[in-house]
Amino acid sequence: MCGAGVAAAEGAEMIQQIAVPPGYAGTVDNSADCVRRYETRGFEPKQLAGAKHPLFLYFVGTNIGKDAETDRRENAPAANAVAEAMARRGFVALVVEYDNSLPALFSDHGNQTRCLFSPREHGSLLNAACALHNVDCDSGIATWGHSQGGAVAHLAPNHDPRVRAVWTTGYAGNMPSVLSKYRLRVLAGENEGEDKARELTKAAGFDPSECPDAVRGVCLRADGSGWVLVRKTDVETSADHCWFYRRSCLDSEGFLEPSWVDRHSTKPYAIESNADWVARTARAA
Repeated sequence: MCGAGVAAAEGAEMIQQIAVPPGYAGTVDNSADCVRRYETRGFEPKQLAGAKHPLFLYFVGTNIGKDAETDRRENAPAANAVAEAMARRGFVALVVEYDNSLPALFSDHGNQTRCLFSPREHGSLLNAACALHNVDCDSGIATWGHSQGGAVAHLAPNHDPRVRAVWTTGYAGNMPSVLSKYRLRVLAGENEGEDKARELTKAAGFDPSECPDAVRGVCLRADGSGWVLVRKTDVETSADHCWFYRRSCLDSEGFLEPSWVDRHSTKPYAIESNADWVARTARAA
C-alpha cells in the first residue's frame, strides 16, 4: 500500500483547494466556552460527484506575540506542503486555525480540545468538518501537529475514536492520550534539547531496550509507528524545534527543508513516506 501512495504522489496533481472550508467555534486561552469563530482552509481530491474521503487535520505550533495574519502567513508553506500530500492520498485535508495562544500552551488543553473535537459540541471543528459533503469520518481521521499542535493532535482521539493516526514533531508525547502507541509517529530535531532520543523513545511508547539502534536516529516498529530524530548532518536547517520550516527558530524568514519536501527524498522524516504511513494507518480500523 505504501507503493500505491507514492505512485499517487508522483502522478498528476488531482487535487484542488477547498472552495468553502468550514469554520467552527473554539476557545480563547483554553476558556470554558467555545466562543470564538476560527477558520480552516485546505485541499481535497478532484473526484467524481458523490465520492467521500477520510479527513486530515493540520495544527501549527504556538503563536508567540504575532498577529493572526502574520502567524498564518509564516506557517502556510509547510502547512500547504503537508495538506497537499494528504489530499493526493485521498484525504480532505484541512489546515486548522485554533486557540494556539501561550495561555493555551500552558494549560491542560481540556476545553481547547473539547471545542475542537467533541461530538457533543454542536459547533466543534469535527462536527463541521465531518458534515462536509465529501467527507466520511467513519473511514478515518488523521492529525498532524507541531509543538502545541502536536499536543492537540495527540489528544484528539480522547474525544473521537475515529482519529486513528497521529503524526507530530516538536512534541514530547506527555499528554494523556488514549491513542494506541501503534498509531503514533513522533519526530523531533536533534538540537531541540538534550537526549532527544530518550524523550522520543518514551513518547512513542517504547522500552529503552527496544531501540538499540537509536544512534541511527530512527526507531520504528514493523507497522511504522515509533519515532524519527532529524539529524543536523541530514538537513540544511539547524535541526532545532523549527527544523522543517525555518533555518532555525531564531530566524524570522521561512525556509522549507529541501529533504523534507522533496517527493523523491528517502529520509525517514520526509513528508512523502510519513504521509504514506499516516494514510494507511488512518484507514485501518
